[in-house]
Amino acid sequence: MKAELISIDGQKKGFVEIPKVFESEVRTDLIRRAYDSEQSKMRPAYGAFSWAGKMTSAPKQIKHARDGYKAHYGQGISRVPRKFLSRRGSRFFWVGAFAPGTRGGRGAHPPKSYKNLEKSINKKERKKAFYSAIAASKIFVIENKFEELIRAKDINNAVKKIAPEMKNALIITSKEFRTKNINAKIVPAKQISVSDLAPNAIPRKVVLWTEKAVQEMK
Repeated sequence: MKAELISIDGQKKGFVEIPKVFESEVRTDLIRRAYDSEQSKMRPAYGAFSWAGKMTSAPKQIKHARDGYKAHYGQGISRVPRKFLSRRGSRFFWVGAFAPGTRGGRGAHPPKSYKNLEKSINKKERKKAFYSAIAASKIFVIENKFEELIRAKDINNAVKKIAPEMKNALIITSKEFRTKNINAKIVPAKQISVSDLAPNAIPRKVVLWTEKAVQEMK
């Protein structure tokens, strides 16, 4: 299989041989699973404070008797845990607390911070999904001179000439670019993921590779 070779000036220089991985079977279902798995790992754990709504002096069961200290029989209130806000002699003014549904009470089923939100996928399926994401996009190869560029201005000018109609183009290189303010997403071949190749589990229409990055895929 061959792909079109483009210079940093946007001129066609011919064709270059690319590895068989670019001819892999495209499985959109596996791409979706791998994408969801990668995104779930980036999701931080969250949950409610374990003592939220429980830090109160409300007893678990109010005394329900006709007579007695702090009894609420005949008050016309339900038997939910309560605390009193004020009193007048032996008369107490209760308000619901602690139980779910009461003001300032705990949540009925709050999110648990220890819950595992990661979506699993086995190694073979993940590998096949990665190959599918590579093969699902049209490939253009950029000459190695692109990796010699350092300044953001030179890189942006090259991107405009190579892919003038592409917004947020993905360029895969053999080295890491730490230059800021680049009008493209540049990712080293060793760090490429399904999320880069298929954002939102939708494969990119076109992906740009440098010659050295293509050689690394062998």
